[in-house]
Amino acid sequence: MSKKIVLNQLGYISSMPKTAAFVGTAESFQIVDAKTGKTMFSGLTGDSVFDPSSHDTVSPIDFSSFNMCGKYYIKAGRKKSCVFEISEHPYKALKTGLLKGLYYNRCGIHDKRFAGDYAHGKCHSDFVPLFENPSKRLDVSGGWHDSGGYGKFSVCTCTTLGHLLYAYKLFPESFNDITGIPESGNGVPDILNECRIGLEWLLKMQARDGGVYHKAASAESVSFVMPEDDHSEHYVFPRSHQATACSCAVFSLASRIYRDFDADFSQRLHEASINAWIWLMNNPKFVPFENPPLIALNAAGDFYDDNFDDDMFWAVCELYETTGDKLFHDRIHELCGRISAIGFINRDNGGFGAISYLFGSQPKDSRLEQMLQVQIRIKADNLYSLSKKSGYGTAKSPDDYIRGSNMYSMTDSITLILAYKIFRCEEYLQTVCEQVNYILGKNPMGMCYVTGFGSESVKHPHHRPSEADDIEEPVPGLLVCGPSKQSQDDFTQWNIPSEAPPAKCYYDISYSFSTNETTIYCNSAAVFVAGYLDSLTKNNREKD
Repeated sequence: MSKKIVLNQLGYISSMPKTAAFVGTAESFQIVDAKTGKTMFSGLTGDSVFDPSSHDTVSPIDFSSFNMCGKYYIKAGRKKSCVFEISEHPYKALKTGLLKGLYYNRCGIHDKRFAGDYAHGKCHSDFVPLFENPSKRLDVSGGWHDSGGYGKFSVCTCTTLGHLLYAYKLFPESFNDITGIPESGNGVPDILNECRIGLEWLLKMQARDGGVYHKAASAESVSFVMPEDDHSEHYVFPRSHQATACSCAVFSLASRIYRDFDADFSQRLHEASINAWIWLMNNPKFVPFENPPLIALNAAGDFYDDNFDDDMFWAVCELYETTGDKLFHDRIHELCGRISAIGFINRDNGGFGAISYLFGSQPKDSRLEQMLQVQIRIKADNLYSLSKKSGYGTAKSPDDYIRGSNMYSMTDSITLILAYKIFRCEEYLQTVCEQVNYILGKNPMGMCYVTGFGSESVKHPHHRPSEADDIEEPVPGLLVCGPSKQSQDDFTQWNIPSEAPPAKCYYDISYSFSTNETTIYCNSAAVFVAGYLDSLTKNNREKD
């Protein structure tokens, strides 16, 4: 174990808790002005602790009482940290960069005026055959490339839209910045301009009968080529209950938000949500989506999900908030006891329904409201407890370092933010800050897991454009999935020892899709969290 100081490489909100970690044993530390070299603050480290997820001995550093804005580094013994910032809004650039990361993942064509060196030619614009009936071809152009490859998945797009739309709905004041996308300056917030890319694609994925096709993806593995050079045969895969229910929810949610910006688009979304609901009613027997035979999982990229309650719960909650119809409230009653109110991922998205119900304007059943709130509070308390036990402040046990661990850090932070908004417990907000510290460098790897940010960030994500564009730096603003003890790719199986501590089961190399892949829903969850923290000031926290 080499001694080092790890911290949030971007910086800290001046009025919020500020922590770092000395890996090893130290007794004291200093905060030093990066420009003058003057010591501005001195303190004692906390008692050293053994961190079970990394097997490191860590001495906690807490400088929460130091609130002077500026650029600094930490010194402990002979070790110095990287330079970081203390300011009122240290996450403004991160929030915008993560949102711009979705623009870079758009399917179609990138204009050099907005994408700069990361622009690429027109891609995936041909009509695509239905897998079940290749003689029929559909226009499913647009949307976002889902992850490191070029597939586009309806449920994952809905999850991404859930994060973004609720970020805007819950704290719209945080999304007035110009992102630098083609639509910027059109009178619509850029977060909604970006959401429209996903929504327009989902509308193309809806069949005339209201059902939504599950995905549009290649049937074979795609090489590390630029999008315009991907000539593999793509297919539109069959309609699914999950895709239809999640699209129903998103269409209904978005129809309310866009009402103030584009009445015609809002009405179109509302009609699409009702059509999706009709398909669900006409197809009551749930059949989980499975890849057709001979389609490799790593080619058509997907997940198996045999639980439909969470998807339906989200749909009926959004339809209830939009229409106020008792029919949908009755279905909420029916499903509430069978779902998780803290799920914000593609295979567990009941949490979006909980947000709709708890923060919506329609009449509520106090018992249902309490059931959802209790789930959120229990999870938030558990996360706080895990954070306090970790040498790095990370709200994870050793068993929590699975594929997508960084995504879970962000979706757990969404739960903590909701808990803070409901219960006003400062510990929840402190735990959110620690999870952001973690992905931005206060971790056993000393790595900022967002490309293009921090002093030591990811250089080789599993992201085809980043590897194929002949540019040394990867596409910026992409959050990678992070350490995973599951070793689900050949590279980690051969190169990360089986006895490696879970929090160190990570490799910054493009071959490691299980630890270093990017996904649109990792980014969108991080947009939610960064957007919330950027909305906070010392004066408005009491009003939140």
